[in-house]
Amino acid sequence: MRRILLGAASLCLVAACSRAPGNTVASGAPTSAAAAPTVAAARSSGAPVSGSYTADGKPAVLTTVTAHKGDPFDGKPITELVFTAKDQGGDAQAAVDALFGKFGDAVIARVEPDGTVVGADLVHAGMKQQGPVSLSGALTMKTYRNEGGQVSGELTSGGPTDVFDHKVDVDLIFHASAP
Repeated sequence: MRRILLGAASLCLVAACSRAPGNTVASGAPTSAAAAPTVAAARSSGAPVSGSYTADGKPAVLTTVTAHKGDPFDGKPITELVFTAKDQGGDAQAAVDALFGKFGDAVIARVEPDGTVVGADLVHAGMKQQGPVSLSGALTMKTYRNEGGQVSGELTSGGPTDVFDHKVDVDLIFHASAP
């Protein structure tokens, strides 16, 4: 019953928290690549995702990130960032399919234009019995930028955090084509 409720809650959150982003820079975000060396390094290396995602000490290797327009949240546009272990193959419903495990381990983050993370879904093999988990307030964005057709930044939990009796740690540096 708990798994069904979490799954239903995740779907409701996905539907409620999606919306279209604007091409703006986060307030306080760096305006040059020199001001954000870790993001610039990820961009120049060509790797769309680097960093770590663990649950109870078990690492997940996320290799793909895509950005999608989501539905507005509280009157603000949202960008959905979909980090996955497997190639998404241009899937227009990547966030929903990732939530149901189609792409293996995944993080789906919903981000406002200023870089505020309004919600996230976590899918991890280390939390198999738990199933997908929807969170609010556990993840933050550093050095978020959405300009010039690219979205980039660092998504982090700020160290291990408790998620339904699991220790989860997220620290992902990314860049992707803006939606």
